[in-house]
Amino acid sequence: MMSEISFIPDSLKKKLDQLECHFTWDIKKDDLDFTNLLNRLEEQDKLDLGSEEGAARAQCSMGYLKFLLDCKEEALTHLSRSEALIKENFADNNDKALIVTYGNFAWINYHMENYTECERYLKKLQNMYETFPIESSAVPEVLGEKGWTYLKFSRKYYDKAAEVFQKAVELDPTNSEWNAGYAITLYRTETSQPTIDSPVIKQLRKAIDLNPDDDALRVLLGFKLMNCSKELMKESEQLVETALNQSPEHPDVMRYVGMYLRDQGSVDSSIALLEKALERSPNSSFICHQLATCYEKKKFTY
Repeated sequence: MMSEISFIPDSLKKKLDQLECHFTWDIKKDDLDFTNLLNRLEEQDKLDLGSEEGAARAQCSMGYLKFLLDCKEEALTHLSRSEALIKENFADNNDKALIVTYGNFAWINYHMENYTECERYLKKLQNMYETFPIESSAVPEVLGEKGWTYLKFSRKYYDKAAEVFQKAVELDPTNSEWNAGYAITLYRTETSQPTIDSPVIKQLRKAIDLNPDDDALRVLLGFKLMNCSKELMKESEQLVETALNQSPEHPDVMRYVGMYLRDQGSVDSSIALLEKALERSPNSSFICHQLATCYEKKKFTY
């Protein structure tokens, strides 16, 4: 009897290892800044930034992070919120969007020794897989969530994010979420001097075309054009001005425009905007760092 009981977790583990979710994406705990990461994910939820899909991803990621912090019940609560958001916003076509959330559910229940619940989620996933013509690792919704996870969790995973987003965009070329993620990843990873035909500029333009309301992307494109050539400065400035006019209270837009103004030499304007952004996002270490950089620059300028 004891051998049968010990066999249960072993057999489940083999199935769990084949899932596509945070537990199988080779994320290392030591690579994560938990305080900053949770603050950013909670800010996204609190300020209603991004899409409903993004909110569901944030809850799923918080569930995984809470598990790593040994807060398993909180982890399950976040996953339940993720599941509810997906079902609410994807109507009847939600199976693919639930793959990662259900995978995390299965893993956490396994670690809590709730083997019956673990098996229940594995069965749900198996039933889903039978309706797909492709492996779960090639499902655009899974690739997209994997890409966003790598992008948000650590700069050490940026190269992985770029690779995954590229695959997602190839499979689903008109999806604005994956195109935005790919554009942001290229923005953060491209180190060479950009040209008008560079992949990052092309991808930023494509992502903006697919989602004209994404003003944060406009500012990033403005940055790249500013560094591209003097001939593109007018377009760069227009993009940034449009972004700030259309989304004056968006924390990402404010912080990016603040950086843009500083690089343009308008340090006081940059400080004013970043301080306003900090009021919206008081726990943002990124904004605090940018403000410190501004004050340092101001000290050496005057």
